[in-house]
Amino acid sequence: MAKVDARVPGRRTLPAALLSTLVATTTLVVVLFPSAARADQVSDLRAQATTVSQELIEEQLQVGADQQQVSVVSQRLAADAGQVAAVDHQVALDQQAISTRTDLVRRQAILAYINDGSKASGADAELFAGSEESAQAADEYTTIASGNIATALDQLHTAEQALQTQQAVLQQRLARDQADTDLRAAALSASEHTESQLQSVQSQVTGQLAIAVAQQAAAQQAAAAAAVSAAQRAAARSVPARSAAVAVVSRSATSPGPSSSPAPSAPPGGGSVADPALNPFLQCVVQAESGGDYGAVSPNGLYMGAFQFSQPTWDTAAQDAGLGFLVGVPPNEATKPEQDSVAVALYALDGDQPWLGDRCS
Repeated sequence: MAKVDARVPGRRTLPAALLSTLVATTTLVVVLFPSAARADQVSDLRAQATTVSQELIEEQLQVGADQQQVSVVSQRLAADAGQVAAVDHQVALDQQAISTRTDLVRRQAILAYINDGSKASGADAELFAGSEESAQAADEYTTIASGNIATALDQLHTAEQALQTQQAVLQQRLARDQADTDLRAAALSASEHTESQLQSVQSQVTGQLAIAVAQQAAAQQAAAAAAVSAAQRAAARSVPARSAAVAVVSRSATSPGPSSSPAPSAPPGGGSVADPALNPFLQCVVQAESGGDYGAVSPNGLYMGAFQFSQPTWDTAAQDAGLGFLVGVPPNEATKPEQDSVAVALYALDGDQPWLGDRCS
């Protein structure tokens, strides 16, 4: 036996997550479409929303990857800049050392020359007395001093050239890192711009989807109410033919007989719900689901009334039928006209789908 439960796909449910993404303004022109066209529009918008959401997730992942790459090259650039600064500092120190050592060697050479000359006596004094021999000795000393200075300077210059070569290599690497950083930053900016555009598109699509779904729900409610009204009018047209017989039966009855149906509930204002005519399918459902017992309850207590409604489906269909006062009322406690009206409304919305599996479908 099939039961009427709330698992009816594609109907009237707008997720809260979707509503939270709506924007205050939209360029969508609200137009009431025929039901088939509206269903297609809702389906298309949902497909677009899914596609945009997937693209947005991919773009957000790309933004994260770009940010990580920018961070890596920025750290490498900072490290290279630190090495270049260290080499520049070392070059400056070497240049200063060259100058200092050059002055020191010159002063030592001069002091040694002076001291040796001032302490000379006898034959040694003649070395600095201006004779040819002293001039030759002085030339020899100058050659030795100059050689020492040249050796020291050559060593310092060699070290300086090595540092300058290292400095040039580091400068080239620094330039490459800077170019890489600029490229990654540009890619990150483009990804962030694309992400922003996708978020804007997502807001527009979800806004349009919310409006379309609301229109679809309104149209379904109108169709359900119209179906109930038409069934009630059809039932009313058949009343004159049997009204006399009903009146005779009513006058001859001394007391109401036992019934499985509870006392009828009343709509607001003290009125009553007219009993609509049931089509052949719904007439079959009444017998297949409950044997015509409008007070029936399934053994597990989940399905109630002649049509074996679940409470959620009953509430939804009652609202669509324009019988909001029945929302929350157990189906088996509603009157026969009320249960029939809700069944007619549900059939107008979903056809035989809610009862798939029983012998009627």
